[in-house]
Amino acid sequence: EYAADIHSLQNVEIRTKVKGHLESIYVDEGSSVSAGQLLFNINKEAFHLELLKAQANLKSAIAELKIQQLELENVKKLYDKNIVSKTELDKVNALLDAANAKIEEAKSEEQVAKLHLSYAEIRAPFAGIIDRIPFKKGSMIDEGSLLTTISNNKEVFAYFNVSEKEYLNIRSQKASIEKNKITLLLANNQPHQYKGTIETIDGEFDKNTGNIAFRAKFANPDILLRHGSSGKVQLINELDKA
Repeated sequence: EYAADIHSLQNVEIRTKVKGHLESIYVDEGSSVSAGQLLFNINKEAFHLELLKAQANLKSAIAELKIQQLELENVKKLYDKNIVSKTELDKVNALLDAANAKIEEAKSEEQVAKLHLSYAEIRAPFAGIIDRIPFKKGSMIDEGSLLTTISNNKEVFAYFNVSEKEYLNIRSQKASIEKNKITLLLANNQPHQYKGTIETIDGEFDKNTGNIAFRAKFANPDILLRHGSSGKVQLINELDKA
């Protein structure tokens, strides 16, 4: 038996990307959510105004481009008739390039404004269970504030450490372990309903303890196990001529 730490398949912090007032909370602590489900809503008014301003700047830049295009056509006609110099034509071409650059800049600002507006809605990145929600409706939150944590517990990882000698024994019994699977004893000493398999082994031994970490994976369809649980991993050790 080896003491094991249980980790969710996915355990992710949900943080804000913008600053504002927490306008709505659509989930409760401990509730199950689906991927893409709306969790929180930050006041959108400031971001909506930012988008309107960016869109107005884009329209202005497009209008400026049309003016410069007309100016270029007029200067070209005058240049063809030798009324204006090549320098004047180059100047108008440069102004046209500047107008095109302003449009690209305005489009970029519009995309940034749309992105900020989208950040006002916080959605679940995957299906899982919501952890504690420290903020309440109406709270002022800063960029990067922790709103909650979401865990995907459909499957769990069990991390446990073994000594170098035990590691060599386990490797020699690898085929037997893969065949029989491994057992996870829960905190109440009852075996987990589903058998698991060893998936990975760390690349090196810990210099301080002389141990190496294993990771086993267990199915958890009834969501009995949660992130941060503890237990014991049981491995079968075959003894010849015992």
